[in-house]
Amino acid sequence: MPAHRLKSLCLAMAAVLVAACTEEPASTNALLAPSFAKTAGEQQTVVVNPTANGNGVAATIQEGIDRVARGGKVLVRPGVYPEALVINKGLTLEAIGDGNDPVVIAPTGGPNIAVQVTTADPVMIRGVTVHFSGAQGIRGDGPVNLTVERVNVRAVNPPLGVGRLLIVFNDATVSGGRAHVSVRASSFDGTLPPANSSTPAFPQMFGVSLIGDVNALIEENVIRRTGGACIVVNMRADFGGETNADIMGNDLDECYPLQRAGAIIVQPLVVATAPLTATGVVNIVGNTIRNTFASCLVTTAITQVFAPGRIERNRILGVVQPCAIPIPTRNPTALWIGSLNVAFAPSISPVVRFNDIEGNAQAGLRVAPNINSSIDATCNWWGAASGPSGLGTGAGDAVLKEGTAATPTFSPFATAPIAATGATSCE
Repeated sequence: MPAHRLKSLCLAMAAVLVAACTEEPASTNALLAPSFAKTAGEQQTVVVNPTANGNGVAATIQEGIDRVARGGKVLVRPGVYPEALVINKGLTLEAIGDGNDPVVIAPTGGPNIAVQVTTADPVMIRGVTVHFSGAQGIRGDGPVNLTVERVNVRAVNPPLGVGRLLIVFNDATVSGGRAHVSVRASSFDGTLPPANSSTPAFPQMFGVSLIGDVNALIEENVIRRTGGACIVVNMRADFGGETNADIMGNDLDECYPLQRAGAIIVQPLVVATAPLTATGVVNIVGNTIRNTFASCLVTTAITQVFAPGRIERNRILGVVQPCAIPIPTRNPTALWIGSLNVAFAPSISPVVRFNDIEGNAQAGLRVAPNINSSIDATCNWWGAASGPSGLGTGAGDAVLKEGTAATPTFSPFATAPIAATGATSCE
């Protein structure tokens, strides 16, 4: 070997030996040489089996969550898991098996939250059942990125008071980011007593609740037996922020809100005491809303207080009964736009078209006195070929306005049910 190459090799070996013998704090080494390896003991996929006896299989779902690597999968075998969960890393939590037997998360002792998501990393919950007896089923806090798909959530003998089957709460002034939520093809059951029950009190259990700075898709879910609204979209408690949601293709019934708000409500989190400054767009499209047992508790089917957007192709069938009563912020009607709280609510102009609004006893559409521009309410079916009554001259569900509100434009109207036809015109 040439002398100059031999000298270079010796110098390199000496440098390696010196480095190997030099002690440096572990923290300094970590900063100088970041590692992307999984934490010791973590796995990309963890299988959970309630009858596990070792061999790398977790016996509880929380054990699987703790052991899985970020972005990994926790695959859960059928069984009943009496545990409350905290998901603090991005992962997929999914039921596996032949589909005949469910994966049931049923925490004992009535903890306040059955499944809590606390990470901003993407979390997917798919195919599981959640039975809970506390106040909240699935809850996400902060700028979560949560997808819930083919999940069944049921309140089982929950305590009296306000509860939520699924809730996401985010205040961007605190968290620094926006929450992103997708809830698809799932079912939610508040398990109220039957509508004709003599039981005087039951929980005010809301179905799906979105509060604060959230972007959401709520699509093709079935929601039943809630003592609060089936779907609620709230701005922050300071009346600001930005809330966006697409509420599409959901099947809603037995939404019996104790405070008589409605099946779908878009309003402040608390009664306004200052101007509503929140922004955002909420589209309510293709939903079916019924009141099968003719409960008097339902004041409205859809309430839209602060956000513009589209209210289209919904079927609102026999929701408002003759016995429904007014509440301080709205009067009985299938669709309520605006607020009686004129001092603080903004004038909004959602588009109300291609809906089937039929069999609602007191009104099909009411426009609140704070609405100062004419709403486009054309091409709706009002339950009669002659069109709406009230401001109209037909025999269908009434179109009404409160006080000095601008008169909505409701002609032309559909002369037959239109919501499911795909029509883009009613002429």
